Amino acid sequence: MGWVRIDDNFADHPKIIGLSDSAFRLYISALCYSNRQLTDGFIATAVYAKMSSEDEAEFLVGAGLWEQIEGGYLIRSYNEYQPTREKVNEKREQAKERLRRYREKQNGNANETPPPTQPNPTQPNPNKELNTYLKPNENGDPTLTPETALPRVKTALEAVKRISERLGQAREAGVNAWNLSRLIEEEWDKLHQANDIGGCIALTVWYVSELQSRKLESAEISRIGQMTKRFGRIALLAIDEAASKDLDDLVSYAFRIAQRMYEERKTK
Repeated sequence: MGWVRIDDNFADHPKIIGLSDSAFRLYISALCYSNRQLTDGFIATAVYAKMSSEDEAEFLVGAGLWEQIEGGYLIRSYNEYQPTREKVNEKREQAKERLRRYREKQNGNANETPPPTQPNPTQPNPNKELNTYLKPNENGDPTLTPETALPRVKTALEAVKRISERLGQAREAGVNAWNLSRLIEEEWDKLHQANDIGGCIALTVWYVSELQSRKLESAEISRIGQMTKRFGRIALLAIDEAASKDLDDLVSYAFRIAQRMYEERKTK
């Protein structure tokens, strides 16, 4: 399932606020259709006819939201805010490649069920193997997952090592499930109490990359830093909530959740 990106000032935009209810509905429906069908903002005439029984297109064109082109209409500035067909297909290919590498690691057993792409760290699962987060090395000792880049900040790296040790101890005790988010929160609080914001950011970045099992882009790391500085502990809660969803862009979604939670707490 995809997501249409609309900011919370959308309804007050000068081009939007003057639309009729039916024109507003048509515009949102067209955004959803294009995002779902990967048309990069193109709405064919036949598709438009099914979306609206009224002639609302002229109002959207007049408002500068649509442009009439051969064969239909084009949502203006679509690719500035919504994912393009090329980007979506690229992410899908990356997901297929991650799945292929996973199956190769399972001795070529294509029937092996892979771990969920977005685990929910807030809900311990008694059937969940610890090696989702922890992998044994050649000596059989638990080590951190090789797919995840370790933090460069020394204090955050030490925190990750402590988390690894506690997960290893749980495994030795025969416990096949552990609440990773609880361990993250405990170590994060220690760093925050020491006013080590850099360590908090580095640990949060590692946590997100561990959940997604991929290296994060610099823009995503920067956004995590903003979220951590601005919202503090709320950032972790937002990441946990976002991780329960099947998302390509966990970081942006978590940022929006953090904003909502922050505003809600301010009003209490």
